[in-house]
Amino acid sequence: MSKKILITGSNGQLAKSILSIQKFNYRFIPTSLNNSKDTIYLDITDSDSVKNILLEYCPDIVINCAAFTNVDKAANNKKLCHDVNVNGVINLSKHLSKSTKLVHISSDYVFDGNSNDMYKEKDLTYPLNYYGKTKLEAENYLIGTDNNNYLIFRPNVIYSHFGNNFFMFIYNSLKNNLSINVVDDQISNPVFALDFGNIILESILMNLEGLFHYGSLDILSRYDFAIKIAKYYNFDLNLINKVSTQSLNQLEQRPTNTSLDCSKIISQLDCDTFTTDESIRKIFI
Repeated sequence: MSKKILITGSNGQLAKSILSIQKFNYRFIPTSLNNSKDTIYLDITDSDSVKNILLEYCPDIVINCAAFTNVDKAANNKKLCHDVNVNGVINLSKHLSKSTKLVHISSDYVFDGNSNDMYKEKDLTYPLNYYGKTKLEAENYLIGTDNNNYLIFRPNVIYSHFGNNFFMFIYNSLKNNLSINVVDDQISNPVFALDFGNIILESILMNLEGLFHYGSLDILSRYDFAIKIAKYYNFDLNLINKVSTQSLNQLEQRPTNTSLDCSKIISQLDCDTFTTDESIRKIFI
């Protein structure tokens, strides 16, 4: 009998990517805040809602893709951000059976970005903004529970052809010949959502537990990422203006270098990782 995987935040790009993967023998149960024929209504900030859905569907695994991800809006909406990113995780963990694995998606923003090296899972965390603080608080809650049946992933700059993300911002802007400013001092190893989704499902298959990083093979700035997108689609490179993070005057501070060392997940899964160029070629728009 196939395992049942309940997915929260199923209208987001990562959840949609996971739901599109057919090679695993899983039965997906998509949930979201939107009532539709394709999803089940679930508000993870509502403890009773979580309890009732989990009792009704009895999933073997829950993948928590629901999150408040707008970094600047988080600073002015702290209660909502905390309710979703922290209390939602607490509600899920509290009402899950001991046998149900909780897969939680965290963030590279738990780091301050001041390292000269790639971040390993055991490196010290020090978030610079409120969004990062909530993601770290959720991590610490799961790690501190007496139930070790959890799996935490820290990705950075997830992108796909679904919804609003950095890739689609660059693609749509350049396709419409719009000039854009892109920072050259925020460095990461961006991850294609479909690649990441495969890793999550493989990790479930292999019954991995604990905390893992996952990203692309190459480390690059947002500006360099934008250039790669422009070159692949033959867009005008002159439309991309290189700027500094400071010049954007954003409300919340961003870490500069959040490149992630992915050797732990690679060694435990013996999995494939890809360059950004390889992943871009998999996107069909």
